[in-house]
Amino acid sequence: MIWHRLDRDKTIDMITRVKGADGSMMFTPVTSEAKCSRLPFLKSFLLYRLTNFSSLPTFSMDYLSNGDSYLYMDGSDSALRHLIDMGDFVLTPDTVLPFLHFYFCYVRLPEGEMIVLQNAAEASTIDLYDDERREKLDVVPDNYKIEANANGDGFVLTLPLLYDNTPMEVVVTVDMTCKVTLSPQRMLTFDAIQ
Repeated sequence: MIWHRLDRDKTIDMITRVKGADGSMMFTPVTSEAKCSRLPFLKSFLLYRLTNFSSLPTFSMDYLSNGDSYLYMDGSDSALRHLIDMGDFVLTPDTVLPFLHFYFCYVRLPEGEMIVLQNAAEASTIDLYDDERREKLDVVPDNYKIEANANGDGFVLTLPLLYDNTPMEVVVTVDMTCKVTLSPQRMLTFDAIQ
């Protein structure tokens, strides 16, 4: 992801808009930084990150926003569903893979952690807590397939995933309502890609 740091006035405005309902402030303009990044599957909303550097460890909170309203990324897909209702979601063959990267990074799934792999061998080098790698929306697997689904209202992808800490080939269905369904096919090993 390419992040752009917000200037002081925009940072103050964001902090004011996202402060807790009780008036408490986890972020202050002096000790916090705000930045944003464009997402290819959203029309007018950006991903915003607010980081407090005065706490140990530092912590960040992420939001989807158009600059006016801020939707907190709380581990569910509710913010994404809100944007779908607003007509801001764009799913095409070019945006479905970046969307999956984002979805796996920001939405907690019952199956566990998911990371799109470039190949099976990459699984041994990824730390699940390596945020920089998890947030790379432009990782393209060596072997993957994207097809329109039977109804024409979404896509079916076959790609390598770190599926709950196991490299697997998984069939992933994504529809226009942001519903993601996973169907593991087989475990991948380093031998399988040589």
